[in-house]
Amino acid sequence: MDKQQIISLIEAQLAVGKISKADLLNLANQEAVLSQTQSSTPTVNSSKFFVKEESSKNLIRTFYFIGAVIAIVGVGILIAQNWIEIGFAGRILVTLGISLVAYCAGLILKSPEQRTISQVMFLIAALLAPLGSYVLLQEASIDFGQTTQITVACILSIIFGTALFISKKNILLLITIGFLTWAYYAIVMKIFGFNYYNFNSIKWAGMLLGVSYLFIGYGLKSVWAPVDASDLNGKNIIQHLLYGFGTFAILTAGIFIGGIFDLIFIALIFAAFYGSVYLKSRAMLILGALFLMAHIIKLTSKYFVGSVGWPVALIVIGFLVIAVGYMTFYLNKRFISLKQG
Repeated sequence: MDKQQIISLIEAQLAVGKISKADLLNLANQEAVLSQTQSSTPTVNSSKFFVKEESSKNLIRTFYFIGAVIAIVGVGILIAQNWIEIGFAGRILVTLGISLVAYCAGLILKSPEQRTISQVMFLIAALLAPLGSYVLLQEASIDFGQTTQITVACILSIIFGTALFISKKNILLLITIGFLTWAYYAIVMKIFGFNYYNFNSIKWAGMLLGVSYLFIGYGLKSVWAPVDASDLNGKNIIQHLLYGFGTFAILTAGIFIGGIFDLIFIALIFAAFYGSVYLKSRAMLILGALFLMAHIIKLTSKYFVGSVGWPVALIVIGFLVIAVGYMTFYLNKRFISLKQG
């Protein structure tokens, strides 16, 4: 009996009065309740399953990264204990060889389920590549000075930047930025040198680098669409790491400049507080609070100890630090925790 025949039968039964419209309405209501009950139960079960599955994935990721750390430590110990015995070929094999294999494995592992292990492979490759480059250049009697470091860092940036373009793995962005940072500081050291008289150049270079980190972190989501939920979570982690690194670089350089910049530095700290709320970055908030405390101690010990005495200065510092702590707690609770939740 097809659908039209069933409808015709129902209409005939309605015509002779064997069933009524009320019967049909009651039947429809019962079906709706049953459907709602059945759909709600799988939702609860599926949510529980999702939580369990996510916990399992986090555990697997933890094991991956622990394994990567153990492998890197093993390579380091192997080279340190058997530096002469394994010879040049052995050193290259356990550094550049493993790095190349891990790099290729990271490119080959493309499926979403293999995203984490692929990123671990890239991390192993990135950690071993500089060591392997040093071993290779040492064997070739090439000095590992600033010029050589600039070349090596730029080559590694291109290699891992290419992998980033191909595979879009989050860790590769951090690795590429790391090698570019190495090249940047090597260039700064080559131009200005590293001594007491040129130390201010290093500080300003650090502040410029910190600003670059903040801009990269801010523009990350707008230029790179996530593949799935786990990819979005990884991108958020990278973004907040860049916010933290950028803030740390700016404030670390700023607190050592001194002079009239001590007043400007206070504005930088409060800019970090504002930025933490605007960007919802807990790392920026905590770093701003820590550097504000450090700056209060610095200014008090520098300008007020001689006039009011060290004990009074300590009392003032103590209450100011308490105030900073409460302000940090309030900003985190009021503006950051709720937005992230």
